[in-house]
Amino acid sequence: MRRNRISFYILLSFVLVFTSCLKDDDTTTVYPSDAAITSFVLGNLKQYVTTKAKSGADSTYTKTLTGSKYKFYIDQVKYEIYNADSLPYGTDVKRVVCTITAKNSGTIAIKKVASDTLLYYNKTDSIDFSTPRNLKVFSLDGSNVVDYTVNVNVSKELPDTFIWKNISSQAYFAEAAAMKSMSCGSKMFVMVSNGISSTLYGSDEADGEEWAPMEWNINMPIPGNAHENFVSNNKKLYFYCGNDILRSEDGNYWEKTASAYLSRLVAAYDEYLYALDLQGKLVSSTDEGATWQTEALDSDASLLPTQDVSYCIIPSAIHPDTKMILLVGNRNTSHYPDDDQAQVWAKVIEGDDADEPWMYVSTNDLDHLKLPRLSSLHAVSMGKNILATGGTGIGACIDEGFSRLFYSNDGGIYWRTVSGYRLPANFESSNAFTMATDSHDNVWMFCGRNGFVWRGHATGTSESNPSAITQ
Repeated sequence: MRRNRISFYILLSFVLVFTSCLKDDDTTTVYPSDAAITSFVLGNLKQYVTTKAKSGADSTYTKTLTGSKYKFYIDQVKYEIYNADSLPYGTDVKRVVCTITAKNSGTIAIKKVASDTLLYYNKTDSIDFSTPRNLKVFSLDGSNVVDYTVNVNVSKELPDTFIWKNISSQAYFAEAAAMKSMSCGSKMFVMVSNGISSTLYGSDEADGEEWAPMEWNINMPIPGNAHENFVSNNKKLYFYCGNDILRSEDGNYWEKTASAYLSRLVAAYDEYLYALDLQGKLVSSTDEGATWQTEALDSDASLLPTQDVSYCIIPSAIHPDTKMILLVGNRNTSHYPDDDQAQVWAKVIEGDDADEPWMYVSTNDLDHLKLPRLSSLHAVSMGKNILATGGTGIGACIDEGFSRLFYSNDGGIYWRTVSGYRLPANFESSNAFTMATDSHDNVWMFCGRNGFVWRGHATGTSESNPSAITQ
């Protein structure tokens, strides 16, 4: 490095002296005065990856990353160089070889981390980018110098991992007999039942620490089973109460849209409301409950879930206008005591075409990939994938309560356990439990018994499949 520093000063002095010399008596050599970095490309990088062996022990191996695949942006106004897409977690950026190009072959120098000493840039020397670094580029005529700050961003989170944060603890969640949560706009709502009546609480999704009871302008109490009839299409909340369909945009002011005789509301998407009628048929409405049509099913209606029902909206990987709606839940325990798995149904909607029948999704032939029949079962969408969990197994299901997160990336056909997707450490809840996804694909969990509010997100991209899947 001392040799590089001396060479740099000699070179800079040479540029300044040489520009004032005459090539001959009649010709003057003029050098450009522009100074700018025009390209910044990383060479190969080392990434240290830690995995868990079958024995449970951690092991670490090294892999090589092609640095040129990560694009760097050069802001010529703020004089900043950075990568918008972070390098993967575990990438070593303390010894980085990179190719930096200057306009008109200007001279490039890098300032030392702990002093103002400048070192001549050499594309074969490694540079420590674990902290922001200052680059200087000098024009060929020596009249101009520009300072750039280089930030090489590395992800601080393990890939394919769920990161959880305990946002708050609320007494009314701890004391709940049952709950149901919904996202609407930029707010999260939780319908809390004490077994006799219910109260709706709301909080901004950016907050989660402060929860306020919503006002109620309807001249009747909110019934104790309100959580069973609470849905959202992400723009409006809907609630079935006393044979009336009620609608609200903010959770405070509610208005009646129609009257209907239903067993319960089960889902909402765009202009569609879905419900089970008094005969157990799955019906839909596109006019907020004024009229209802029977939905076509590819299997017997007796397989429809009637309790612990949640729904997910999943975008198609094939076309942006195609969506899939999933109903996930359990059948009535007293009528079907021998079920050991949940009931999953799916419907494809292509643009405005919602005529496709509902498909019954069954995995009876692969017991280890079933979604178990869990009490307080909840399923939520996370991008194109689905997460589900619940309490103690019911009927013929003997699963322990809240023992794991189940993951599906194929529309609810197969449910796996992903090593990095776990419930929060020391998680506990009574069967008064609910889960929802907000507008940023953060997953929220609301727990009975301790009243904890958890918010979590998955690292990596929801478009890819987690790499560490166990069967």
